[in-house]
Amino acid sequence: MATIMIGSARIDERGKLSGGAVGDQKQTSRTNDTKGEVSMQPFYVHSKGWYILRPKNAALAAKMAERMTAACNNKNIGYDQGNRLGVIIYSINTKTKTECDCSSLTRQVVKEASGKDPGNFTTANAAAVLGATGLFMSKIAYVSQAKTPIYNGDILVTKTKGHIVVVVSGHPRSQTQNSGSGSSVAKGEYNMQTIRKGSKGKAVKIWQVILGYTGSKIDGIFGSGTEADTRTWQKAHGLTADGIVGAKSWKAGLESA
Repeated sequence: MATIMIGSARIDERGKLSGGAVGDQKQTSRTNDTKGEVSMQPFYVHSKGWYILRPKNAALAAKMAERMTAACNNKNIGYDQGNRLGVIIYSINTKTKTECDCSSLTRQVVKEASGKDPGNFTTANAAAVLGATGLFMSKIAYVSQAKTPIYNGDILVTKTKGHIVVVVSGHPRSQTQNSGSGSSVAKGEYNMQTIRKGSKGKAVKIWQVILGYTGSKIDGIFGSGTEADTRTWQKAHGLTADGIVGAKSWKAGLESA
């Protein structure tokens, strides 16, 4: 399994909670940035422990992962608790230099991914406020990846006031992993629909999520790149590596996602 990566607003360019220049003064890359004030890092177990807030709908989870990735790669968004609502005003795709903190950025990720603004919260009450939106399953106490696996789009918030992050890559959810009234994709809708190079549409997007794609790579177009990645995936799963997603590939993909 690929390294699980999380994204969040972390600290300002001086290692402080407030002050400093607007925008991300530490960012060195526009692709999967790991150095900036707002950036990605490998998953870790926080000293205060994590609660998992999992979107009920897998499509929403994928969109949340994409939105946090976009925030981490936007050099115009920096960290400042004293100016934390800047990202709410200007959005994740802002071209105006602005600021956020970990809670306000997560709020904007949820807002842009779902179209529903959960309202203001901090890490002290994030679980309650986000839970009240109806978008998330009941909070889960993280134990280990074996016992309580985390998936792309999950929100992780510390059990007491501390930090909040979004899982951006490394363990994708199948579009069939939905819960409650938010579930909109039936398993049988995809697992027998053969797709191959040249195919387009929702089924291709589902397959790309299974392959581990995030963000703009989930484009619903089965091109040469998706075909090559499919062959590699099929070989790793003991299947005929023909680049064609039929019943056997769907079954293996949906069971392992």
